[in-house]
Amino acid sequence: MNQLTELLGRLRAGDAEARNALFAAAYADLHRLARSRLRDGGRNTVLDTTGLVHESFLRFVSGGALRAEDRRGFFAYASQVMRSVIVNSARERIAQRRGGDLRPLTL
Repeated sequence: MNQLTELLGRLRAGDAEARNALFAAAYADLHRLARSRLRDGGRNTVLDTTGLVHESFLRFVSGGALRAEDRRGFFAYASQVMRSVIVNSARERIAQRRGGDLRPLTL
């Protein structure tokens, strides 16, 4: 049995330590996935691969339960989370260029 699949099973069973062990075991693969996501997404000067992996981990933690059954499902879900992190980063950057959090001024 694959180590990641075993850790996913423990995580679904409610083992709190399994989440940290899962990300530690998958870190190198997540880093490769992040590099691929950033390369395919075009020019993004704000995020680097490590920052994308860590931001994705924070989204996993705050998002609640992970619903992946196996290694393939886990990386598919991780890829979707990374994409949403990239899109949100781009939206924030564009909003800052357009005035961001400035208050409107009536004339």
